[in-house]
Amino acid sequence: MKRKGKILLTTAIGLVLLIAVIAAALNAVFTVTDVTVRFSALSEEGIADSYTLQAELEEKFVGSSTTFLDLDEVAEIVGKYPAFRLEELKKDFPRTLALSLSERKETCAFFRNGRYAVLDDEGLFLYEKDQNVNRRHGENVLLEGFSLTAGEPGTAVTGEYFKEVLIICNVFAERLDDIRANLTSIRLIPTDNAIEGKYFFRLHLKEGVYVDVYDPEHLTEGKAMAVLDKYLSLSDAERLYGFYDVVDSVDGGFTVSDHRDKPPF
Repeated sequence: MKRKGKILLTTAIGLVLLIAVIAAALNAVFTVTDVTVRFSALSEEGIADSYTLQAELEEKFVGSSTTFLDLDEVAEIVGKYPAFRLEELKKDFPRTLALSLSERKETCAFFRNGRYAVLDDEGLFLYEKDQNVNRRHGENVLLEGFSLTAGEPGTAVTGEYFKEVLIICNVFAERLDDIRANLTSIRLIPTDNAIEGKYFFRLHLKEGVYVDVYDPEHLTEGKAMAVLDKYLSLSDAERLYGFYDVVDSVDGGFTVSDHRDKPPF
């Protein structure tokens, strides 16, 4: 019996040692030795951030087990850099953590509490700045008169008429290389005439002309297209002064009227 017990004990010890050796071998093979990040940066600040983020990811995850690595932890660190959009995140077995990131486009901003809240083209809040200066130079499209709420960086901005703002910005972005080169601000203004709705948008264009868009929540995309059609039809000289407006018509559509003969507001 004693001999049998010794044999069982020896066998058990052998199995434990075998498991330990296998675990050590697997750990040696399935250990992160490389963090590969593909960055699509749009600005010098974005490039600088990419180096910082790369170093932070390497410090945190190189040497970790590939098998047991929690990708949510990786995403949480990337989330500390709201200017980056996480396009892809995966374990490339046996030893690589692979990510693909793109820099978000700063597009709009609104003033609150003495600073500018900067938003991307999807309406996400990125961060606050002391000045309305875009990472890609120039300024962001300034949103004025809106009651907007921004939570944590990387979360969606909310507020009345903000959906319509995004629609207009997206239409401009589809037809222009950079909307900031043509559009400087969108102001929400209450109307004096109830027939024209409660509010209208005043779009200031860079050269000097401005556009009033009434009932902006109605046929928003079509009105934005009409604004651009009219604007692009103007000569260089005509873009320097005056205004035109977009007003709903009795047939359910809308009309675009030129008021270049009227004095500025």
